[in-house]
Amino acid sequence: MQVGWIGLGEIGGPMAARALIAGHRILAYERGQAVGKLRAEGASFSSDYPSLAAACEVLAICLFNDAQVRSVLLDHGTLAAMGPGSVLVLHTTGSPALAQQLQDAAPAGVAVLDATFSGSPAQAEKGTLTIMVGGAEDALARVRPLLDAYAARIHHIGALGQGQVVKLLNNLLFAANLRVTAEVLSLAESLSLDPRCCAGIFQECSSASLAGSLFAGSSVASTLAHTRPFLSKDVATVADSLRELGVGSPMLEPIIASFLSGEMPD
Repeated sequence: MQVGWIGLGEIGGPMAARALIAGHRILAYERGQAVGKLRAEGASFSSDYPSLAAACEVLAICLFNDAQVRSVLLDHGTLAAMGPGSVLVLHTTGSPALAQQLQDAAPAGVAVLDATFSGSPAQAEKGTLTIMVGGAEDALARVRPLLDAYAARIHHIGALGQGQVVKLLNNLLFAANLRVTAEVLSLAESLSLDPRCCAGIFQECSSASLAGSLFAGSSVASTLAHTRPFLSKDVATVADSLRELGVGSPMLEPIIASFLSGEMPD
């Protein structure tokens, strides 16, 4: 299928490359670290958002945050240029409410899916991401051949926005694991133990986790510095969304507060 792609970063680039390998035709916005590689592999490029959107059956968005998504899709007229029967696939992790706002603003006949993903750049390159989708089943059926190119698991969660909810809860749980693990390793260091050694041992024990594996290969400070930018953004989105929904968790509120304030152990 003819796929428009906006967002060629460290994960968006490999995702688009996998789509090319699967035989899809990629017309990408000419910005991002993967431009050269994708050009060599046969992708086409555009420097005009509306023209790109108008030419595609599916438009995939893989940007950093809500502000970038709103700017590209709404301020630049990209969403308005999409044609009837096309599908907007929102891979950006952000506010569940934004997906519905985009659907409300979309031209008649354009479907919106929030299709958040979990996984690393290496998993994107291997095509083993996990994707959580909110939106209409028929729209998902139309774009599933694209998603299959870079995802090993595709979960249809339910209504539009619910894919975002599951991804945000996943990232909140990861943030909590990261925060507690960092605290435990700081405690280990105060007891004259090597934090990396402890983290490696914990991975062989009942406390093993993805968060723990990161600390086994790097210092507490560098691991937190690497993960803090995207997790802080996602945790802030979780906090805003929980307030909008009128729900909360007394146990998780200190974890959320620690990320929002930047008061993490170093």
